Parts: sequence; structure tokens; C-alpha cells
Amino acid sequence: MPSPDRKLRLGLIGPTLPYRSGIAQHSTMLHRALRQMLELTTISFTRQYPAWLFPGESDRDPYNESHSEPGVSYVIDSLDPRSWARAVKMLEDARVEAVVLPWWTIYFAPCYLYLKRAFARRGIPLVFLCHNVVDHEAALYKTMLSKLVLSGARGYCVQSKEEQGRLKKLLPDAHVVIHPHPLYDQFPPASVELPRRAALELLFFGLVRPYKGLDVLLEAMALVQRKDVHLSVVGEFWKDKETTLQRIEQLGIASRVEVVPRFVSDQEAADYFARADVVVLPYRSASGTGIIPMAYHYDKPVIATRIGGLADAVNDGATGFLVEPESPRALAAAIDRVVPAKLSALRPHIEAFKAGMTWEGLAEALIGLTGAADQR
Repeated sequence: MPSPDRKLRLGLIGPTLPYRSGIAQHSTMLHRALRQMLELTTISFTRQYPAWLFPGESDRDPYNESHSEPGVSYVIDSLDPRSWARAVKMLEDARVEAVVLPWWTIYFAPCYLYLKRAFARRGIPLVFLCHNVVDHEAALYKTMLSKLVLSGARGYCVQSKEEQGRLKKLLPDAHVVIHPHPLYDQFPPASVELPRRAALELLFFGLVRPYKGLDVLLEAMALVQRKDVHLSVVGEFWKDKETTLQRIEQLGIASRVEVVPRFVSDQEAADYFARADVVVLPYRSASGTGIIPMAYHYDKPVIATRIGGLADAVNDGATGFLVEPESPRALAAAIDRVVPAKLSALRPHIEAFKAGMTWEGLAEALIGLTGAADQR
């Protein structure tokens, strides 16, 4: 019988730095927290996606290409089942008592089905950390594939009440806990003070994709009554960049909108967040996002749509403001109501709200779901 003071042995599979997605940032920070609490074996990817499937310039952070995260083994090639078998063997040899598996897109369904069945044969329980229960661009086949992958796990962690409901609809008997997306507190302070262009500085940050509603925000910028407002759009476009730039011209807002259409370093990101008064998320759909925790890290309030996980991540009127989705008029009205001089009054509410958004808390929630501690 193991000693009661022996540390648990846990496995974690997921992309980590130097991959540059929000999922990779999330898995990296979770890895760092779990390493402080137990015996952890973390396995990352040698290749996430084939180049033809990834519309961006690269899925690796160009500012950290040589980075190798301490304590992580880069093993899994999403297109090579032999690497999946090696990952299972590594975790079996490490005698892990459970495995945590982030889930966010059905692209990984073949790999994850293999892993799930291999671990089941070895009696190793799985816990899914569901960033998206179903892909953003929903379809019936995606829902059915997600159900096939997710069924039969020991437990599930989601980041919002809406995702909990979505998972329960898929798997009524699932043991689900909710933990908010932790803060991205690894980002540095600003290094320079970017020049202000208006009394109210807005920031739209991150990869530009249709579901994030940048087009709605641009329409809103044309409707705002005040003229002392400037918007920075900072992030790589997967498509429609030229269409977006043309629309800015057509709307007559080019003098009040700056577009930085590329992936920026963590330091550049810090500089843009430091200048912003408010971070805007006009999303059409969202199970969760790392942008709100990033904004809170820099003590910035947000204007977000009242959908999905965003509604759980914003205390309306305290840490930010919620508006109806797909409504440029409602978004413009919210921007017009923001009084720059009073934004500092929101900071204590943001500080209180983010106190529960810790990586240690998420790690503890996942450990609890494994049931491993109860078996000792």
C-alpha cells in the first residue's frame, strides 16, 4: 500500500510552448502549476496540424521557436499513430494514476480515440479538460464525433455554465465541474508607453476569425456618437484581411482604427494592453476565451457579448459591460456610455473577480476529478 505522503502520479497531454495557440498557453501554464503539486509526466506535440490545414503563417511562436518547456516530452505527431503508441507507453512506464486530456477540436478525434481506448485497456482513467465541448463552427457530425471521443471518462472540467449544459446534453451522466479560465499572469509588464490617440482607447486582440465578430465592432465604430475614441485591432487574420481593410475605408473610420495584422510577441501584446482603456470582444459564439483573463491581468475592463463563457467571465457593470451579440447599435451604445475618467473605479472589482482565476485552483479541480487521491 502506498505511503499517504507519496505524491500522485499524473499524466498531461496537450500542446505547449513553443506552439502559439491559446490552448498551448493554457496547457503550458497548467503544466507549470501541476508540476509544483505532484509527479507529472507531460507529453506535447512534434506536429499539431499539417501545413495545409493551418491558415496562419505558422502554429509556432516565432518569438520562442527555440523554447523547450522544462519537464515536457515532445512526442505526438497528430498524423502518425506510431507516436500515439509511444505516448501511451511513456505514460504507462511512468505509472501514472490518471491522465488529463484537453479537448477543443474534432481534428484530434482519431488520435484521442486511440489514446482513450489504449488507456482504458490499461485501467488508466481519463479526465477531459473541455475548452470547447463542440467546435465553434458546429455541425451534427462534429457533435457526434465529440460525443464519441468524450464518452466514458472519469470526469470533465469546463469553463462556463453554458459548456456544462452542452456537455450534460451530450452525456447526461457526466461528472462535470466548472472552473473559470485562469489568468494569463505570465505576460510581462509594458516596456514602452504607446502614444494615445483619443480619450478612449479600445483594443480588439487575438487571432481574427469570423466567429469573433470584428465586422460587428467596425460597424459599431461607425455608429458611435463620440469622436474621441480609437480602436486598435491586433492579431493575425486567417482570411478576409483585405475585405476588412476595405470595409474600414467604406465606413469612413480609417482615421480612428489601427490594424496590426500579425501575430505579436508577448512584450508587444503587453504594450497594446497597457495603452487600452477597454478590451472589446464582440464574439458571435464562445465557449471561453483567454483574452478576458489577459485583460484582467492588465486590470483592463472589457466590453463583451452576452454569449457562452463570456457571460460567466464578466460581472456586468463591475468588471466590464455585456451587450447583445450581432448588434452594432448595442455595441456602439455601450462604447458611448463608457466614461474614461470613471474606469479606474472598476479596478477593485476586477481585482476581486480575478482572485478565483488561478492555475492552482484549476489544477486542484482536475486532481479531484481523477479520483486518484481517493484511492490512496
